[in-house]
Amino acid sequence: MVAIQAILKSNACIAELPPSLVALFLGATSGIGRSALIQFARHAVRPRIYIVARPASKIKALLDELHDINREGTYTVIQKDVSLIRETSEVVEFFKARETKLDLLFQSVGFISLNGRQDTVEGLDPSMTTRCYSRLRAVQGLLPLLNEAATPRVVSILAGGQEGKMMEEDLDLRRPGNYSIVAAAVHSATMLTLAFEHLARENPGISFVHAFPGAVATPLLSRGSTGLVRLLMTGIVHPLVKAFATSADDAGARALFYLTSDLYSIKKSTVTLTDGIDKPPMSGGGIFLVNEKSESVDNEKVLADYRAREVDKQVWRHVTEIFNACAERVS
Repeated sequence: MVAIQAILKSNACIAELPPSLVALFLGATSGIGRSALIQFARHAVRPRIYIVARPASKIKALLDELHDINREGTYTVIQKDVSLIRETSEVVEFFKARETKLDLLFQSVGFISLNGRQDTVEGLDPSMTTRCYSRLRAVQGLLPLLNEAATPRVVSILAGGQEGKMMEEDLDLRRPGNYSIVAAAVHSATMLTLAFEHLARENPGISFVHAFPGAVATPLLSRGSTGLVRLLMTGIVHPLVKAFATSADDAGARALFYLTSDLYSIKKSTVTLTDGIDKPPMSGGGIFLVNEKSESVDNEKVLADYRAREVDKQVWRHVTEIFNACAERVS
Protein backbone atom coordinates (compact mmCIF):
# COMPACT_ATOMS: atom_id res chain seq x y z
CA MET A 1 0.00 0.00 0.00
CA VAL A 2 1.19 3.50 -0.80
CA ALA A 3 0.71 5.51 2.40
CA ILE A 4 -1.38 8.65 2.18
CA GLN A 5 1.51 10.63 3.70
CA ALA A 6 3.76 9.65 0.79
CA ILE A 7 1.01 10.58 -1.65
CA LEU A 8 0.51 14.02 -0.10
CA LYS A 9 4.27 14.59 -0.21
CA SER A 10 4.34 13.66 -3.90
CA ASN A 11 1.35 15.86 -4.70
CA ALA A 12 3.02 18.85 -3.07
CA CYS A 13 5.82 18.49 -5.63
CA ILE A 14 3.37 19.32 -8.43
CA ALA A 15 4.53 22.88 -7.77
CA GLU A 16 7.88 21.87 -9.30
CA LEU A 17 6.35 20.78 -12.62
CA PRO A 18 6.39 23.11 -15.63
CA PRO A 19 3.88 25.97 -15.42
CA SER A 20 0.68 26.26 -17.44
CA LEU A 21 -0.25 22.58 -17.47
CA VAL A 22 -3.52 22.07 -19.34
CA ALA A 23 -6.00 19.78 -17.60
CA LEU A 24 -9.55 18.71 -18.40
CA PHE A 25 -11.78 17.32 -15.64
CA LEU A 26 -14.93 15.31 -16.34
CA GLY A 27 -16.79 14.80 -13.09
CA ALA A 28 -15.25 17.43 -10.81
CA THR A 29 -18.26 19.11 -9.23
CA SER A 30 -18.45 16.67 -6.30
CA GLY A 31 -16.74 13.74 -4.63
CA ILE A 32 -13.38 12.40 -5.76
CA GLY A 33 -13.20 14.58 -8.87
CA ARG A 34 -13.83 17.81 -6.96
CA SER A 35 -11.23 16.88 -4.36
CA ALA A 36 -8.61 16.01 -7.00
CA LEU A 37 -9.34 19.23 -8.87
CA ILE A 38 -9.00 21.45 -5.80
CA GLN A 39 -5.77 19.78 -4.72
CA PHE A 40 -4.35 20.09 -8.24
CA ALA A 41 -5.22 23.79 -8.36
CA ARG A 42 -3.60 24.29 -4.95
CA HIS A 43 -0.23 22.96 -6.10
CA ALA A 44 0.01 23.65 -9.85
CA VAL A 45 1.72 26.74 -11.23
CA ARG A 46 -0.58 28.85 -13.43
CA PRO A 47 -2.66 25.85 -14.55
CA ARG A 48 -5.21 26.06 -17.33
CA ILE A 49 -8.10 23.98 -16.08
CA TYR A 50 -11.30 23.05 -17.89
CA ILE A 51 -14.23 21.68 -15.89
CA VAL A 52 -17.15 19.88 -17.53
CA ALA A 53 -20.39 20.36 -15.62
CA ARG A 54 -24.06 19.93 -16.37
CA PRO A 55 -25.86 23.24 -16.98
CA ALA A 56 -27.86 22.76 -13.77
CA SER A 57 -24.74 22.32 -11.64
CA LYS A 58 -24.01 24.89 -8.95
CA ILE A 59 -20.54 25.72 -10.20
CA LYS A 60 -20.05 29.23 -8.79
CA ALA A 61 -18.98 28.07 -5.33
CA LEU A 62 -16.39 25.74 -6.87
CA LEU A 63 -15.00 28.49 -9.10
CA ASP A 64 -14.80 30.89 -6.15
CA GLU A 65 -12.88 28.29 -4.17
CA LEU A 66 -10.48 27.65 -7.05
CA HIS A 67 -9.78 31.38 -7.47
CA ASP A 68 -9.16 31.71 -3.73
CA ILE A 69 -6.73 28.79 -3.79
CA ASN A 70 -4.78 29.86 -6.88
CA ARG A 71 -5.49 33.25 -8.41
CA GLU A 72 -2.95 32.64 -11.17
CA GLY A 73 -4.88 29.70 -12.58
CA THR A 74 -7.31 29.89 -15.47
CA TYR A 75 -10.61 28.08 -14.93
CA THR A 76 -13.08 27.46 -17.73
CA VAL A 77 -16.41 25.73 -17.28
CA ILE A 78 -17.86 23.73 -20.17
CA GLN A 79 -21.56 23.36 -19.46
CA LYS A 80 -22.51 20.06 -21.04
CA ASP A 81 -24.30 16.88 -20.01
CA VAL A 82 -21.96 13.98 -20.69
CA SER A 83 -24.72 11.42 -20.25
CA LEU A 84 -25.19 12.26 -23.94
CA ILE A 85 -22.50 11.34 -26.48
CA ARG A 86 -23.36 14.33 -28.65
CA GLU A 87 -22.70 16.73 -25.79
CA THR A 88 -19.43 14.97 -25.00
CA SER A 89 -18.48 15.54 -28.64
CA GLU A 90 -19.31 19.21 -28.12
CA VAL A 91 -16.93 19.25 -25.14
CA VAL A 92 -14.20 17.93 -27.43
CA GLU A 93 -14.84 20.59 -30.06
CA PHE A 94 -14.99 23.38 -27.46
CA PHE A 95 -11.64 22.30 -26.03
CA LYS A 96 -9.95 21.83 -29.42
CA ALA A 97 -10.96 25.33 -30.46
CA ARG A 98 -9.07 26.80 -27.49
CA GLU A 99 -6.02 24.61 -26.86
CA THR A 100 -3.25 23.00 -28.90
CA LYS A 101 -2.30 20.34 -26.32
CA LEU A 102 -3.79 18.45 -23.39
CA ASP A 103 -1.45 17.36 -20.60
CA LEU A 104 -3.91 15.72 -18.22
CA LEU A 105 -7.36 14.22 -18.78
CA PHE A 106 -9.16 13.23 -15.58
CA GLN A 107 -12.44 11.30 -15.57
CA SER A 108 -14.58 10.46 -12.57
CA VAL A 109 -18.02 11.27 -13.96
CA GLY A 110 -20.68 8.62 -13.49
CA PHE A 111 -23.41 7.17 -11.32
CA ILE A 112 -25.06 3.86 -10.49
CA SER A 113 -28.67 3.60 -11.64
CA LEU A 114 -30.89 2.03 -8.99
CA ASN A 115 -34.04 2.54 -11.07
CA GLY A 116 -33.26 0.12 -13.87
CA ARG A 117 -32.43 1.01 -17.44
CA GLN A 118 -33.92 4.34 -18.54
CA ASP A 119 -32.52 5.20 -21.95
CA THR A 120 -31.57 8.69 -23.06
CA VAL A 121 -32.71 10.20 -26.37
CA GLU A 122 -29.67 8.49 -27.89
CA GLY A 123 -31.01 5.07 -26.90
CA LEU A 124 -28.25 4.45 -24.35
CA ASP A 125 -28.26 3.78 -20.63
CA PRO A 126 -26.98 7.00 -19.00
CA SER A 127 -25.11 5.23 -16.20
CA MET A 128 -23.12 3.19 -18.75
CA THR A 129 -22.67 6.26 -20.94
CA THR A 130 -21.11 8.31 -18.15
CA ARG A 131 -18.99 5.46 -16.82
CA CYS A 132 -17.77 4.20 -20.19
CA TYR A 133 -18.93 5.61 -23.53
CA SER A 134 -18.56 9.34 -22.85
CA ARG A 135 -15.18 8.81 -21.21
CA LEU A 136 -13.98 6.98 -24.30
CA ARG A 137 -15.50 9.55 -26.66
CA ALA A 138 -13.59 12.30 -24.86
CA VAL A 139 -10.32 10.37 -25.14
CA GLN A 140 -10.91 9.48 -28.78
CA GLY A 141 -11.63 13.06 -29.75
CA LEU A 142 -8.74 14.52 -27.79
CA LEU A 143 -6.02 12.06 -28.86
CA PRO A 144 -4.35 14.59 -31.22
CA LEU A 145 -3.99 17.11 -28.38
CA LEU A 146 -2.84 14.49 -25.89
CA ASN A 147 -0.15 13.41 -28.33
CA GLU A 148 1.06 17.02 -28.54
CA ALA A 149 1.79 17.12 -24.79
CA ALA A 150 5.20 16.23 -23.36
CA THR A 151 3.90 13.68 -20.83
CA PRO A 152 0.20 13.13 -21.53
CA ARG A 153 -1.90 11.11 -19.15
CA VAL A 154 -5.49 9.85 -18.95
CA VAL A 155 -6.86 8.81 -15.56
CA SER A 156 -10.28 7.21 -15.11
CA ILE A 157 -11.62 6.55 -11.64
CA LEU A 158 -14.00 3.61 -11.90
CA ALA A 159 -13.15 -0.05 -11.33
CA GLY A 160 -9.67 -0.89 -12.60
CA GLY A 161 -8.86 -4.51 -11.80
CA GLN A 162 -12.55 -5.37 -11.34
CA GLU A 163 -13.06 -6.51 -14.95
CA GLY A 164 -15.18 -9.62 -15.39
CA LYS A 165 -17.33 -11.77 -17.63
CA MET A 166 -19.42 -9.86 -20.16
CA MET A 167 -22.34 -10.77 -22.39
CA GLU A 168 -20.26 -10.39 -25.52
CA GLU A 169 -23.23 -10.59 -27.85
CA ASP A 170 -24.92 -7.66 -26.03
CA LEU A 171 -22.20 -5.29 -24.88
CA ASP A 172 -24.55 -2.34 -24.25
CA LEU A 173 -27.04 -4.60 -22.42
CA ARG A 174 -29.87 -3.57 -24.72
CA ARG A 175 -31.62 -6.93 -24.89
CA PRO A 176 -34.51 -7.51 -22.48
CA GLY A 177 -33.47 -9.15 -19.22
CA ASN A 178 -29.74 -8.51 -19.59
CA TYR A 179 -29.50 -5.17 -17.80
CA SER A 180 -28.82 -5.09 -14.07
CA ILE A 181 -26.77 -2.96 -11.68
CA VAL A 182 -24.02 -5.60 -11.57
CA ALA A 183 -24.00 -6.24 -15.32
CA ALA A 184 -23.82 -2.51 -16.09
CA ALA A 185 -20.93 -2.09 -13.66
CA VAL A 186 -18.98 -5.07 -15.02
CA HIS A 187 -19.54 -4.13 -18.67
CA SER A 188 -18.58 -0.49 -18.08
CA ALA A 189 -15.36 -1.35 -16.26
CA THR A 190 -14.33 -4.16 -18.60
CA MET A 191 -15.02 -2.25 -21.80
CA LEU A 192 -13.20 0.79 -20.42
CA THR A 193 -10.07 -1.25 -19.67
CA LEU A 194 -10.09 -3.09 -23.00
CA ALA A 195 -10.64 0.15 -24.92
CA PHE A 196 -7.85 1.88 -22.97
CA GLU A 197 -5.53 -0.99 -23.89
CA HIS A 198 -6.50 -0.61 -27.54
CA LEU A 199 -5.81 3.12 -27.42
CA ALA A 200 -2.54 2.61 -25.53
CA ARG A 201 -1.23 0.31 -28.26
CA GLU A 202 -2.07 2.89 -30.93
CA ASN A 203 -0.75 5.82 -28.84
CA PRO A 204 2.32 4.53 -27.00
CA GLY A 205 3.28 7.96 -25.67
CA ILE A 206 0.10 8.37 -23.61
CA SER A 207 -0.14 6.92 -20.10
CA PHE A 208 -3.52 5.37 -19.27
CA VAL A 209 -4.60 4.69 -15.69
CA HIS A 210 -7.82 2.90 -14.71
CA ALA A 211 -8.23 3.05 -10.94
CA PHE A 212 -10.63 1.55 -8.43
CA PRO A 213 -11.15 3.90 -5.45
CA GLY A 214 -12.84 1.44 -3.13
CA ALA A 215 -15.64 2.63 -0.84
CA VAL A 216 -15.57 6.42 -0.74
CA ALA A 217 -17.89 8.82 1.07
CA THR A 218 -19.46 10.48 -2.01
CA PRO A 219 -23.08 10.98 -3.18
CA LEU A 220 -22.57 8.40 -5.97
CA LEU A 221 -25.39 6.06 -4.93
CA SER A 222 -28.04 8.66 -4.14
CA ARG A 223 -27.41 10.42 -7.47
CA GLY A 224 -28.71 7.40 -9.38
CA SER A 225 -31.97 7.05 -7.49
CA THR A 226 -35.30 8.80 -7.07
CA GLY A 227 -38.25 8.81 -4.70
CA LEU A 228 -38.22 6.43 -1.73
CA VAL A 229 -35.03 4.74 -2.90
CA ARG A 230 -33.25 8.11 -2.90
CA LEU A 231 -34.51 8.84 0.62
CA LEU A 232 -33.21 5.48 1.82
CA MET A 233 -29.85 6.07 0.14
CA THR A 234 -29.35 9.58 1.48
CA GLY A 235 -30.81 8.94 4.91
CA ILE A 236 -29.54 5.46 5.74
CA VAL A 237 -27.13 3.87 3.26
CA HIS A 238 -24.89 6.90 2.63
CA PRO A 239 -24.35 7.66 6.35
CA LEU A 240 -23.53 3.99 7.00
CA VAL A 241 -21.04 3.87 4.12
CA LYS A 242 -19.52 7.16 5.24
CA ALA A 243 -18.77 5.66 8.65
CA PHE A 244 -16.18 3.22 7.27
CA ALA A 245 -15.38 4.59 3.81
CA THR A 246 -12.33 6.52 2.65
CA SER A 247 -12.86 10.27 2.75
CA ALA A 248 -13.28 12.13 -0.52
CA ASP A 249 -10.17 14.17 0.36
CA ASP A 250 -7.96 11.09 0.67
CA ALA A 251 -9.47 9.45 -2.43
CA GLY A 252 -8.97 12.69 -4.33
CA ALA A 253 -5.34 12.86 -3.21
CA ARG A 254 -4.78 9.32 -4.52
CA ALA A 255 -6.48 10.21 -7.80
CA LEU A 256 -4.24 13.25 -8.20
CA PHE A 257 -1.24 11.02 -7.44
CA TYR A 258 -2.21 8.82 -10.40
CA LEU A 259 -2.50 11.92 -12.55
CA THR A 260 0.91 13.42 -11.74
CA SER A 261 3.37 10.87 -10.35
CA ASP A 262 6.09 9.21 -12.43
CA LEU A 263 4.87 5.99 -10.83
CA TYR A 264 2.11 5.82 -13.45
CA SER A 265 3.88 7.39 -16.39
CA ILE A 266 5.11 5.92 -19.67
CA LYS A 267 7.51 8.83 -19.89
CA LYS A 268 9.38 10.63 -17.12
CA SER A 269 9.24 14.36 -16.34
CA THR A 270 6.28 14.32 -13.97
CA VAL A 271 6.67 14.12 -10.16
CA THR A 272 9.63 11.84 -9.45
CA LEU A 273 9.17 8.59 -7.55
CA THR A 274 9.01 8.72 -3.78
CA ASP A 275 11.84 6.86 -2.06
CA GLY A 276 11.00 3.25 -1.28
CA ILE A 277 8.11 3.01 -3.76
CA ASP A 278 8.67 0.78 -6.77
CA LYS A 279 7.11 1.49 -10.17
CA PRO A 280 4.10 -0.82 -10.63
CA PRO A 281 3.82 -3.20 -13.57
CA MET A 282 1.34 -2.47 -16.31
CA SER A 283 -1.35 -4.79 -17.62
CA GLY A 284 -0.54 -7.05 -20.54
CA GLY A 285 -2.27 -4.48 -22.72
CA GLY A 286 -0.03 -1.61 -21.60
CA ILE A 287 -2.07 0.38 -19.07
CA PHE A 288 -1.96 0.86 -15.30
CA LEU A 289 -4.67 -0.89 -13.28
CA VAL A 290 -4.71 0.37 -9.71
CA ASN A 291 -6.69 -0.57 -6.59
CA GLU A 292 -7.83 1.49 -3.62
CA LYS A 293 -4.42 1.10 -1.97
CA SER A 294 -2.66 2.57 -5.03
CA GLU A 295 -1.23 -0.86 -5.79
CA SER A 296 -1.04 -2.51 -9.19
CA VAL A 297 -3.77 -5.09 -9.85
CA ASP A 298 -3.17 -8.28 -11.81
CA ASN A 299 -6.35 -9.29 -13.63
CA GLU A 300 -4.62 -11.06 -16.50
CA LYS A 301 -6.67 -14.22 -16.06
CA VAL A 302 -9.65 -12.26 -17.36
CA LEU A 303 -7.97 -9.76 -19.67
CA ALA A 304 -5.53 -12.13 -21.40
CA ASP A 305 -8.44 -14.33 -22.48
CA TYR A 306 -10.27 -11.32 -23.92
CA ARG A 307 -7.17 -10.23 -25.82
CA ALA A 308 -6.51 -13.74 -27.15
CA ARG A 309 -10.05 -13.85 -28.57
CA GLU A 310 -9.78 -10.24 -29.81
CA VAL A 311 -12.68 -9.10 -27.68
CA ASP A 312 -10.76 -5.85 -27.17
CA LYS A 313 -11.11 -5.18 -30.91
CA GLN A 314 -14.80 -6.13 -30.74
CA VAL A 315 -15.28 -3.64 -27.90
CA TRP A 316 -13.61 -0.84 -29.84
CA ARG A 317 -15.75 -1.57 -32.92
CA HIS A 318 -18.84 -1.50 -30.72
CA VAL A 319 -17.83 1.80 -29.12
CA THR A 320 -17.08 3.51 -32.43
CA GLU A 321 -20.37 2.25 -33.91
CA ILE A 322 -22.19 3.91 -31.04
CA PHE A 323 -20.26 7.15 -31.57
CA ASN A 324 -21.07 7.11 -35.28
CA ALA A 325 -24.75 6.38 -34.65
CA CYS A 326 -24.99 9.31 -32.21
CA ALA A 327 -23.23 11.61 -34.71
CA GLU A 328 -25.64 10.57 -37.48
CA ARG A 329 -28.58 11.20 -35.16
CA VAL A 330 -27.38 14.80 -34.68
CA SER A 331 -26.82 15.41 -38.42
